[in-house]
Amino acid sequence: MLSRILLHIRVGLFYCAQALKMNMEYRLDFLVELLSAAAMLATKILTVKFLFDSFHSMRGWDSYEVFFIFGFAQIPLALFSAFAMNFYQFSDKYLVQGELDRLLMRPLSALFQVIMEGVAFDFIAELGMGVAIVVYCWAHVGPAPTVDVLARFLLSVFGAWMLLTGVFLGLISLSFWSQDRLSILPPVYNLMNFAQFPITIYNGFVRVLLTWIVPFAFASFYPASGFLLKGAEFKLFSSFSPLVGLLVLGFGILLWRRGMRQYSGAGS
Repeated sequence: MLSRILLHIRVGLFYCAQALKMNMEYRLDFLVELLSAAAMLATKILTVKFLFDSFHSMRGWDSYEVFFIFGFAQIPLALFSAFAMNFYQFSDKYLVQGELDRLLMRPLSALFQVIMEGVAFDFIAELGMGVAIVVYCWAHVGPAPTVDVLARFLLSVFGAWMLLTGVFLGLISLSFWSQDRLSILPPVYNLMNFAQFPITIYNGFVRVLLTWIVPFAFASFYPASGFLLKGAEFKLFSSFSPLVGLLVLGFGILLWRRGMRQYSGAGS
């Protein structure tokens, strides 16, 4: 078991090194991708500023708190995006075109290969800007950065990343039964934009949707609010965010394994 884990780690490093070499071969294209990602995030920041200034429902929140929640949401989202490229084309590329059969011929986890073949480095801009926003806002609304607080912050980020991965892993696993080229991922992905704001600004239906149906609030608002004084009422949800992430990831892996068991090849 340990040797198999070490094998996957070693191969994973090779995948990352190869992806980095491919990016460095076309440095200008890579730089343009980073600048494009930074520009898109800058547009998001301006949108947040506009919404804060324009909607009265935001008035119960300080601008630093709103941007802290937004900045926190970008960190696990960037980590998810670093390995999620193939999620968006899984049905068409791996099932319809038969690429999954190629992966099954290797002594490695098929899911591991799907993830590692989708490694991309344009997440760096999103991650860097998210961290910068959190650090800037933390000085105004966050607690003292003790070792315990920072450890809890990292655990919250990791839990949020697990939740995002679990949700989309579960969705792509449904392709084993439908093999639908028109993926449901884009509209679900867009739901994450709603969870990057204080959930209290929405009506009851949206709160239930983002908390219990597609629980993106546990990947952004709830864990982020746990570090804000105003988020005391959400302390319980914040504390359970890593556990929710673990459960959602576990469900996604379970659904993937069930799909793999009934998969019989692209030619069937």
